[in-house]
Amino acid sequence: MSELNIAKLIGAPVRTQLPVAVELAEIADVFYAEPGEHVWRYSTIDSTADVVLAVSSADGAITVVKRTPMDDVELTFTDLNSKLEYVLAHQVINSPDLQALAARKASITRGMDKRELQLIIAAILANTAGYLPGANCTEYTVASNDDPYDAIMGMKQAVEDYGDDFVLLVGSTVKNRIDTYDKDKAESLNYNVTLNAKLRELGIKVLKVYGSVSSASNEAETVVMTATSAILVARNSRIADGKPIKFVRRKISPDIAAAMGCETDTYGRGMWAINTPVNVSGTNTLGYGVYGFESVIFCITNPKAICLCDMSSIC
Repeated sequence: MSELNIAKLIGAPVRTQLPVAVELAEIADVFYAEPGEHVWRYSTIDSTADVVLAVSSADGAITVVKRTPMDDVELTFTDLNSKLEYVLAHQVINSPDLQALAARKASITRGMDKRELQLIIAAILANTAGYLPGANCTEYTVASNDDPYDAIMGMKQAVEDYGDDFVLLVGSTVKNRIDTYDKDKAESLNYNVTLNAKLRELGIKVLKVYGSVSSASNEAETVVMTATSAILVARNSRIADGKPIKFVRRKISPDIAAAMGCETDTYGRGMWAINTPVNVSGTNTLGYGVYGFESVIFCITNPKAICLCDMSSIC
């Protein structure tokens, strides 16, 4: 079976018009690195005060102070790959499910979307030092008398000095509590909140992060975002350019792709259509398969514009 025929049978990846998952695009600036290109981030935050002095009326002397350039650190790309998934030719011929492998290719694309987002969310929630410039994202601690409204307002107040145009990533339980807030509080509210409308009024876009993905050989799945977690991101910062997270995917050049025998999709990922025979544990097998690979990295450049919250005690 030719590669062209295999490609037709496998089909096109889902959401080919998007370079990254929707949620990732909402919180991160996306860049592409050329093959072999190095990528750096600053290792510290510039906390130097904005200083403007009055001119000396006596002699007009200018105050001189030495500043030290900030250090940087090179980022290390993370390589992600799928399993090599194959189907037996005679099973496909005798099955009504002619798109079995197309579904697996779509799964690879979808899984990589979710894994990228899962890595970023985990780094934020754990304040993982390797992705931060020497300062943590702000964490709002839920008080004993808080409800979801109070917690979200506390998160907003924690970052609004550093930016606006907010997006709130929430797990499934937090989203449910936001949706049912008015009814849940119907007997106790002494003022009109209408939480979903209030969040829109305040410029907070709510995005529910759902789904699971496996990064284990045994295919055990973990959620992309824990159900009771919330992350507020100020996308329009007043102290830094762009969004507070930078996501970089390594390009696979046409020459390298040709040498490896793969096609690159609009995500910049490499996708292999494996011809018959497929080598399975040293045995040539009458089948054909699909395999995916990508190389990515991200960093949090402006933790001041991000606030996280564990709402498990109120959700």
